[in-house]
Amino acid sequence: MLREIVYNELMGLGKTEAVAKEWGAVAAEFEHVCGEKESYTRADIMAFLSHLRKRGLLQSTIRKDLKAIKVVARVQGWEFPKLPLRRVNPDETQRTILSKTTINSIITLGKQGLLKDIELCYLALATTYGLRRAELARLTPASFPDEHHLIVDTAKGGRRTTHLIPPQITPYLNCFKHYAADSLTHMFHHITGKCGVDTGKGYGWHSIRRSLATELILSEASALNVLRFMRWSDASTRGEFGMLAIYAKKDQERIDNEIFRIHPFLPYWGEVDCADSKHCPNSRLPMDVYIKDLDTCLAIKEAEAILERRKGDGIYSKQA
Repeated sequence: MLREIVYNELMGLGKTEAVAKEWGAVAAEFEHVCGEKESYTRADIMAFLSHLRKRGLLQSTIRKDLKAIKVVARVQGWEFPKLPLRRVNPDETQRTILSKTTINSIITLGKQGLLKDIELCYLALATTYGLRRAELARLTPASFPDEHHLIVDTAKGGRRTTHLIPPQITPYLNCFKHYAADSLTHMFHHITGKCGVDTGKGYGWHSIRRSLATELILSEASALNVLRFMRWSDASTRGEFGMLAIYAKKDQERIDNEIFRIHPFLPYWGEVDCADSKHCPNSRLPMDVYIKDLDTCLAIKEAEAILERRKGDGIYSKQA
C-alpha cells in the first residue's frame, strides 16, 4: 500500500520513475517494520530507525530513506516528528573514483573483444561525457538527432544540454538501445568485472564521472568550461564565480570542442590507436606504434596484466 502511495505521489510531482521506485521500496520496508496504518507515531519512526541502523546503513543513507517516510506523512496527513539526528560525518560519505589508468585499461580491454557492443556504447558515453546514471537512463533513440549531436536530459536541476559527438566514439553508438537505471547498474559491474577491475559497494557510473572531472581540473581546463561540460547547474555555484556562471554566455559547441582537445579518455577511443578492427576498420597499424606518453603505456601495461591474470585463471572469454 505505502509503496504505491509514494510511487504515485512522486510520479505525479514529476520525479523520475527510478526515484519513485526507490522511495516506494523504502516505504514498503517501513510498512513491513511498522505495519499497515492510516497514520504513524514517533515510536513507529524510531522503530524504523532502529531497523535501519541494525542493517548497518550510513547516516547519509538513513537520512535519505527518511525522506520517503516524510512523503508518506504528507500524503496521509500526519506530522512527521522532529528528530535530533546527528550530522553526517564527511568521512562517512562514499565518493568512489576510478583512476585514469584503470578507466583507460577498461576501454583498451573492451575494444579487444572483452565487452559486448552495447557495453562499449554505454562505456563510451560515460567516459566521454561523465553521464550520471540517471542521465544514462533518460537516453532514448531520440537523444541522437543525428550522428553529430547528443541531447542529455540533465539531472539535478541542470538544463537540457546538446553535446557534440566526437568522431572517436561515433562507431560505438550505432547499437544504442535504452536501458533502465537498475539494468545500467548491473551493466557497470559486468563491464568492470569482465575487465578484471574489482568494484565493490559504492562504485558505479559516477565513479567514472568523478575521474573525468578530476582529470579535467588537473589539466588546467577552464573551471567554467568544466562546470558546463559536466552539466552542473549554474545555481549550484556560489559567490562571484556563481554570478560569472549566470552572466557568461553559454556556447556548448565551443565548450565541447575545447574539452575534447584535452579530454583524458577520448584518445583511447580514437581510430588512430584503435585495436578494434570491427569498429575502426581504417585502423592499419598496431596500437603500440602510437604510444606517445607515459599514461598510455601505463594503461596498456595494466590492461595486459589483467589479461594475463584472466588467462591464468582460465576465465578469459571474448564477448562473455
